[in-house]
Amino acid sequence: MTSSSDLHSLLKRIEKATTRLEELSTKRSATKAPAGSQASGPANDAAADSKAAREYEAVVKPLVDHYIECSGKIGGVVGEQAQAVGQLYTAQRDFVRMAGDTKKPAAAQLPSLLGAQQQAIQAVVALKDGNRASEFFDNLSAVAEGIAAFGWVAVESTPVPYINDMKESAEFYSNRVLKQWREKDPNQVEWVKAFLSILRELAAYVKQFHTTGVVWNPNGNDAESAALALKSEPATSGSAASAVPPPPPLPTAAQLEQLGAPSKAGGDESTRGALFADLNKGSDITSGLRKVDRDQMTHKNPSLRAAGSVKAGASDKPAQPPAGQPAARPKRMVLENDKWVVENYGTEHLTIEATRTKQTVYMYNCNGTTLDIKNKLTGIAIDSCQKCGVVFDTLVAQCEIVNCKSVQVQTRETVPSILIDRTDGAHVFLSAAARDQTQITTAKASEVNVSFPYETERPEDDNFVEQPVPEQFQTVVKAGKLLTTVLEHTG
Repeated sequence: MTSSSDLHSLLKRIEKATTRLEELSTKRSATKAPAGSQASGPANDAAADSKAAREYEAVVKPLVDHYIECSGKIGGVVGEQAQAVGQLYTAQRDFVRMAGDTKKPAAAQLPSLLGAQQQAIQAVVALKDGNRASEFFDNLSAVAEGIAAFGWVAVESTPVPYINDMKESAEFYSNRVLKQWREKDPNQVEWVKAFLSILRELAAYVKQFHTTGVVWNPNGNDAESAALALKSEPATSGSAASAVPPPPPLPTAAQLEQLGAPSKAGGDESTRGALFADLNKGSDITSGLRKVDRDQMTHKNPSLRAAGSVKAGASDKPAQPPAGQPAARPKRMVLENDKWVVENYGTEHLTIEATRTKQTVYMYNCNGTTLDIKNKLTGIAIDSCQKCGVVFDTLVAQCEIVNCKSVQVQTRETVPSILIDRTDGAHVFLSAAARDQTQITTAKASEVNVSFPYETERPEDDNFVEQPVPEQFQTVVKAGKLLTTVLEHTG
């Protein structure tokens, strides 16, 4: 008599055989049918999905859903941005499905296939740019920087390194999130892990199935029919049911000209003429001034100062800076020979694309500015800046931080040396490649911390380790020489 375990094993084998026969039957019917007679596009034909498409959904969808759930707990614009990320996942899932049933398109045809993904990425970035005053701006920036990793579908030969670069850019802001919220909101820590896990597993998936770029089907349909099929697909899914509204239309050239055109009546010539006529009056220029009575003098009437108002008849004058306060300096970001100069910026996000290794960057008198420097260059100098962040790829020489307060710097790849001088508050983020190679020198500096990656046996537990640079030293005289050691406190 057959045992129950043998019967269960037999049923499993029959079920697998039945499933395999159904897949072969479906593929055979799809091959016989003409390309134009398919009732649904490749994104809806789940039975004909390639292994790469099935694995994409199995790997990425649970991570995106978990990230959206964590974002919903934070709420507000963070949750809204997560919905846009959900739309991007849906668009890319459909694209991967379509690629498994489509021949490789020409370069000119690819943008039409990536339209839905580009719109979703733009929506994610627009939510960050439109909410700079939000207390969750670092969250929005982390997603806006890392979401570019989904652009791997347009990268040939090296999509995995591209994803890892975008992940490191996102870590610059996610570390800020951890620093701000680690002790206040545990959900923020979970949120950071959820988003970074998407990028980490996306890189692992691409490395396995699309090592040198998107894998197409040489025996599949043509790209034009695939583009039509993608356009006919609904752009929403269970994780992103509400679409982010598109940005308002740009003004026309005629509207811009109308807004910027000066008034013709009483133009520059008449204004200039009136000015010279007044100057030619000499001492009579003050004859038109009105005498102020004693009851209108605020320094002799405390009631007027308390009311904070001026009686009718007083002329409106533009606000002037208080005495002794210098006027605001003009913003400037310009390339002078091989030197980028960035001066007098506020809470803005700036990007510099270095075109030559000999180029350098000099950042001066900025407050709350985030500077992203792409490509390899010689060196960076940060002078007299407050609450600024600088992230860069690779430096040949060194990064200097002088006369600054509360600044952060991060390298995506390598930097030989970092000099911190006369600075109160500096946080250095080293990449895995720079951790064991970078030399940090400090002088007259306080509150300097260094963060670097720490690997464990479980990648999901990997995190940045933050350690302070010593500030207290003990010096003694021995054998006619000074011997200085770091002062360590115990107990």
